[in-house]
Amino acid sequence: MSTHKEYALIAILATAAVVGVVPAFAATNPYLACPDCNDTSNIQQIPPIAITVTTDKPVYDHNSQIMVTGHVANPYPGQDVTVEVTSPSGNVVSAAQLPLDNSGNFVTKLSTAGSLWFENGQYAITVQQGDQQARVNSAVFQLTGAQAQTPPAIPEFGPIAALVLAIAIISIIAVSAKTGLRFMPKY
Repeated sequence: MSTHKEYALIAILATAAVVGVVPAFAATNPYLACPDCNDTSNIQQIPPIAITVTTDKPVYDHNSQIMVTGHVANPYPGQDVTVEVTSPSGNVVSAAQLPLDNSGNFVTKLSTAGSLWFENGQYAITVQQGDQQARVNSAVFQLTGAQAQTPPAIPEFGPIAALVLAIAIISIIAVSAKTGLRFMPKY
């Protein structure tokens, strides 16, 4: 059998397999809804949120205390809740692990007076227990007002480094000119 005929046969078999399988999946999909049906026995219930997080206010200034509270439904025994706060630019400004009480609740206070909290805008608090995606949730809040501190500018290539580089280049040129040192060989 030639190669072209083999490829054609494989394509026909693959198409038949896909056409034969797709209706089977579609017919048993529990998420399909029938708007004219009165039978609600096939409707799946949405599971409760596994973890919640809230702040006491939606807006804070740069010298505030943020009260963060939350609840974990059916917590994993002995595992803390990880809390991470990110700035509007995506930098992590706070991270902590919080213990749960006997009811699955957690509470913490965050201070916005730190040097990492210099940006105005929307911050996000993300909480997680364990490594499952179902146990992750987040809340947002705004930080406004006069900025407490601005981060110091850190030069990437300061004047002293530029001076050292210039002296090194001049020294290499002077030494190679006096000694006849060449970078390219003569032919």
